[in-house]
This record gives sequence, C-alpha cells and structure tokens, in this order.
Amino acid sequence: MARSLLQILIISSFHLISLSSQQETSFVYENFSSQENLYLDASAKVLPSGLLQLTSASTYQIGHAFYNKPLELNSSFSTHFVCALVPKPGIEGGHGIAFLVSPSRDFSHAHSARYLGVFNSSTLESSPSSHVLAVELDTIWNPEFKDTKSNHVGIDVNSPVSVGVASASYYSDKKGKNESMNLLGGKPIQVWVDYEGTMLNVSIAPLAVQKPSRPLLSQHINLKEIFPNRSQLFVGFSAATGNAISGHYILWWSFSTDRGSQKRLDISKLVEVPHSSAPHKNLPKLIIIMFVCLTFVVLSLLA
Repeated sequence: MARSLLQILIISSFHLISLSSQQETSFVYENFSSQENLYLDASAKVLPSGLLQLTSASTYQIGHAFYNKPLELNSSFSTHFVCALVPKPGIEGGHGIAFLVSPSRDFSHAHSARYLGVFNSSTLESSPSSHVLAVELDTIWNPEFKDTKSNHVGIDVNSPVSVGVASASYYSDKKGKNESMNLLGGKPIQVWVDYEGTMLNVSIAPLAVQKPSRPLLSQHINLKEIFPNRSQLFVGFSAATGNAISGHYILWWSFSTDRGSQKRLDISKLVEVPHSSAPHKNLPKLIIIMFVCLTFVVLSLLA
C-alpha cells in the first residue's frame, strides 16, 4: 500500500513539473522604447518616439525584429499587432511586412525586395532547407509566387509561394460583407494571427474597427510538420524594400500562447506614424499652370 502511494506521488510530481514547464507565455509591447527582450538586426531600429521601424523609405533594405527568448508553441498561440506601410510620394511602394515563426533569428541568407527579407531564390523549391511560417502583408504582384493581386495577405510555409492568399479586406459586422483595404495607405492596420489545433486564422482591420467575427484567411497548418522541435521557436517580423520602397513600422504588439489572455489594444497610447513631407507629385504642374495664367492676365492688362 505504501509503495503504491509512493508511486502515485512520484507520477503526480512529474505531471506537475510537466505542466509548469508548459506554462503560458505572453508579452505586450505598447511601444518599443525599453527594447526589453527585443532582438533587432540589419536596418531595424527603435525611433525616439518608441516606434519600431523595420525599414526606412530607402532602396534594398532588410529589417528583422524578434522576441529575444525562444518559445514553446504546441497546440495554440495568438498574436495581435498594429503596423503601418508608408510609401514614399511619387515612388511605387513595397514590398510589405511579414509576421514570422522560425527556429532561428538568422536570416542572413534572405534577399530583399519581393522576398520580404525572409526567403531567397532557392526557397522557391518544394523542399527548402529552412523552416519558417510567415503571414505576409504583400503590396506587390509577383506572378511567380502565384499572387492573385498586388494588395493581398498570404500564408507562407517554407517558401514565398503562399499556401493561402486573399485580397486585403476585412469582414464588416455592421454591413455584413467584406470591405477592401489599402495596405499602402500609410495608416495603421490591425492584424490578428490565431493558431488552434491545426487551423491558422488571419484577420486584418482598420484601427477603429474591432476584430472581425470572420477571419480573412483560414488555413490548415500543422506546426509539427513544419517544426520538428517546437520548444525552441522565435516569433517576430521582417520587412524589405527594393526599387519599390516604403517605410515599414510596428506600433504595438501582443503575443500569447493562450488565446484568451491577450492584452487589449488602447488606441490612445499609440505613437504617431511618420509621413513623408515631400511635396505632392502634381504640385509642380499646378504651379506652372498658375504661372502661365498669371502671365496671360498681366499681358492682357498691359495691352
């Protein structure tokens, strides 16, 4: 009897230890001023305002930002972040932002431009050597990646060829239909990525809209197949520019391995997104027209 009780106590102790090792992990960055547990590389930096800048509006930049501690992702995780893609006036904007889950923070092999600082030409193959799960907000149409449109959201597994893709939009619960969104409008965009069991749901919405009741994308994803070791995974962001350039920013970020315990977004605490002060591209034409008209009036008066 005593031996049986001892065995039960030992088994219970191991069970408690196992549960404690799988405790919930959650964090939130209301701004990035402290840079606590934040890993940055390449062009990524935190601006004095606390805004996380992945790339500035310059050509051929790559920026990465990761939560610095590896996480154990088993049956579920959830993240909610606010980003902004600010194009440079008069130049085609691009290429976009990607949320990443990866066993490594080293993306030195990645290319800029359409590869979003995550992939390269070799990862177009069906059996790439690296493992990564990415949710992309892509603003450039790349037919070789099977993109349907330039302004879209995609789910990528080990390759820039998306396994799920949809035009950028959100479900309006008030109107009962999808409303299109411009990813390159320069305004803050909310993004939700929720994984439960083997289903990955992705939603986007403008800043003033609550999380839609219907996700934009729902894709069967098995983390066990993508990542052999799910106890050492990093989460973060990547962005890149090419000839098409934009400033890529993260304003706010919340993450949790328990979907029900994420911190709510307080819009009033968000920092301002910088906008280019460059003159509008049609302004010089307007000045010329006004000068010609003024000259004509003066000549008429003199005559």
